[in-house]
Amino acid sequence: MSKTAIVVGGSMGGLFAANLLLRSGWSVNVFEKSERPLISRGAGIVTHEGLRRALSVAGAAFEDSLGILIETRRAFDRQGLLQAEIKLPQILTSWSRLLTLLIAAFPQEHYHLNHTVASIEPGDDTRRGRVHFSNGRVLEADLIVASDGLRSGTRQILFPTTRTEFAGYIAWRTVADQNKLSDSARTFLENSFSFSQAPGEQILAYPIAAPDDVHHIQTNLVWYRKTTVAELRDLLTDTSGHYFDQGIPPDRIAPHHTALAIQMASELFHPCWGEVLQKRSGPLILQPIYDLESSQMASGRLALIGDAAFVARPHIGQGVTKAAGDALALVQSLSDQGDDVVAALQTFSSLRVPIGHMAVSHARDMGAPIVAGQGDALDEHLKPLVAYYSDPKHLVMETAVEMKGVAHIG
Repeated sequence: MSKTAIVVGGSMGGLFAANLLLRSGWSVNVFEKSERPLISRGAGIVTHEGLRRALSVAGAAFEDSLGILIETRRAFDRQGLLQAEIKLPQILTSWSRLLTLLIAAFPQEHYHLNHTVASIEPGDDTRRGRVHFSNGRVLEADLIVASDGLRSGTRQILFPTTRTEFAGYIAWRTVADQNKLSDSARTFLENSFSFSQAPGEQILAYPIAAPDDVHHIQTNLVWYRKTTVAELRDLLTDTSGHYFDQGIPPDRIAPHHTALAIQMASELFHPCWGEVLQKRSGPLILQPIYDLESSQMASGRLALIGDAAFVARPHIGQGVTKAAGDALALVQSLSDQGDDVVAALQTFSSLRVPIGHMAVSHARDMGAPIVAGQGDALDEHLKPLVAYYSDPKHLVMETAVEMKGVAHIG
C-alpha cells in the first residue's frame, strides 16, 4: 500500500512537493483554501538552473517555452543615464506560467479547492497525522506537508511564537504590455533587466511572457519604497475605512494612493518608469515586505516548506527556488530514511533551516539602502551595507542570482 501524504496549500511550493512525492511512489492529495485556482496571482519570476532542474524532476514539461531569455543587466541614474552594465543570461518567466506547468503535471482529481484547515495533529512515531478542515472533513496521512505561505495557518497552530516582521518598506508591482509603451520606453527597458535607485527607493523591470501567450511580451515592474508602520496602515485601508491586515486586494486600494505612486515614480526616476505604471495592463499590486524565520521546519509527521517556514525579501529572487529546494530535500530525506517519516523530517529540517536563515540574512542585507532612506542616522552595521548596495555595479551583480544550496538536489 502506498504511503499517503496531505499537502496543505496548492500554490508553488505545495505543487512542487506534491509532484515530487507522487513520482516517488506516494499517494498525494493537495488541499487549497482558495475557491479558485491561483493562476492569476504573482507576476515576474527570475529562473535559475536549480529551479529549472527542479521543474524537470517534478515532471513539469516546459522545453523551450519557459519564458524570455535576456542577457544584459543595466542600472540607470534618476535621469536615465547608464551607470553599470553586465552580461548575465537568464530566463525570466511569470508566476502564472510556472504554476500552470506544475498544475498540469499533477492529477487534477487529487487537487482540491475550497478547503481551509481548522486544526492539525502532526502525529508521531505511533500515530498518523490528521488534518481537520473547516467544512468538517477530517483526513489522516503518513505525512503532512504545509506550504500555505507567509500567513500559514499551519505554522500559527504549531509554532505560534514564529512571527513575520515588517521590513520597513513596500513594493508596488505591475505589468504592462510592451506594445502599448512608447518607442522611448521600449528602447529604455526592453531586452534587459533594468534598475534604478535613490535613497529609500529602488525600482526594477524586466520582460516576461504573458501567462496565456509566450509570444506576448510584457514588462514586469517592481518598485520598493521606504514606508513607516503608520504609512503602511494607511495604504492597507480602503476608502470605506476597512483595514486589510493580511494584504489589501488591488481593487480596494484607495485611488489617491495609486495616483500618488504614479506621480512619484515620474518625479523620482526617468519618465519611462512612470509610463509603465500609467499604461499597466494588470492591476497595481501593493506588497508589504516581510521577514520570516523559523527555528524548525518539522513537527512529528508534519513538514513546513517554502514561505510557510522562511520568507526572504524579493531582492535575492529565491522564493520559488527555495520552495522547490525544500521539496527536493524533503523527498530525498524521506527516501533515505525508508519508512521512518518522523526521523526523515528531522533530517530535512536540519538541512533546510540553515538555508532559510542564509537566504533571509542575505536579502535583509540587500535591502539596507531602502531601509536607510535619505538623511537617516545609520546604525553602524548598516553603513557598509548601504554603501555596498548603493553602488549600481553591486546592485546589478547580486540581485536575483542563484545562491548556492537553495535549490537542493541530492
